[in-house]
Amino acid sequence: MHGRAMLQKRRVAFLDQIKAVMVALVIATHTILVGTLFSTDLKQIIESAPKYEAISFWFGWICNTFYMNILFLISGYLVPSSVHKRGVANYARQRLLRLAIPLIIATFLLNNITPLAGLLIPNSNAFGQSFNNLPLNRIGPQWFILVLIILNAIYCLWAFIRKNQFTIDNSKTVPGWRSWLISAVVLGTLEVIMGYFSGYWADLKDSSLDGLGYQGMHLWTYAFLFFVGCKAASHRWLERIDKQLAFSWLRLSLVITLALLASNHVAFIPRHNKTSWEFISPLMAFLTPLIGWGFIAAVLTWSQAHEQLDSQWLIKAGKDSFGAYLIHIPLLAGAMVTFYSIGIKNIWILGLGSTVTAVFLSFIASHQLRKIQAIRQII
Repeated sequence: MHGRAMLQKRRVAFLDQIKAVMVALVIATHTILVGTLFSTDLKQIIESAPKYEAISFWFGWICNTFYMNILFLISGYLVPSSVHKRGVANYARQRLLRLAIPLIIATFLLNNITPLAGLLIPNSNAFGQSFNNLPLNRIGPQWFILVLIILNAIYCLWAFIRKNQFTIDNSKTVPGWRSWLISAVVLGTLEVIMGYFSGYWADLKDSSLDGLGYQGMHLWTYAFLFFVGCKAASHRWLERIDKQLAFSWLRLSLVITLALLASNHVAFIPRHNKTSWEFISPLMAFLTPLIGWGFIAAVLTWSQAHEQLDSQWLIKAGKDSFGAYLIHIPLLAGAMVTFYSIGIKNIWILGLGSTVTAVFLSFIASHQLRKIQAIRQII
């Protein structure tokens, strides 16, 4: 029993470390998006710095091949044992409350802070607009929670129908490279197909479901990894990943990424080269899962080999990561406006400074909020 408890603690520890790093990357990739959408001045500064814009674009795209993927994988990985421990009905009820309450608070309160504050900030996109024209009650980055609610509901329904008990069977081998290659090809094809509905995603960006407009084309991949995580929990696949295969695939991912960068002369930005973008966009969509698998496998393998059990700060940050994810947009916008208002016009200092500040403040604020028992229950 002691050994099982230690194994459980170890499993949660390395997953918490990953969650902390992935949410920090989410905040970092939102910097350029917040800057261009929130302030006309910041948008002009960004667009006048093509190298910064290009690097931000590619950094965001590379991160998007794995960071949300790995968060869905981890979410699925933790579900079966929780359902087994609490029972389907009890888990479904608690999970709905734990996800729905933050979703509602974020949509109708947190996400409204930025546009409402823009009414008072000259040169913001909201400055001078009427209240009725503000982009209020948008789901924003909380699309992640909405999708999680749906995926959790599907699993609970399946568990209720099958009435299977959660057991761990280490005898089932971890899927090899052929299985992952086939899945990458199938999901890459689905990503390309989803990408052809560009008009639909553009319309979603202007709706209350704006976050899905940015991420909806990846839903098949996210669902696949969530349910792979559910399956992996029964066989401890995440703890048994072949290290050699993981880092070999990572090297393949890096080679493909560098080839894409080189083919677009590194400074390639879609809005500056629409002809090239029309050609390269489907290829990038198709290669997204293939590239992502390498980063995901390497992150899982490396994190388990470098757990910081004696230094709890990263593990604690992982526990605070959900709250940080919820509140980071207004903090990021506030950091960028503050840096700009004190006279910092260099986009590199402004962008990097705002990112570091927002990451730090988001996790600190989440940690402080979690000291309140009522808030701790939901984040």
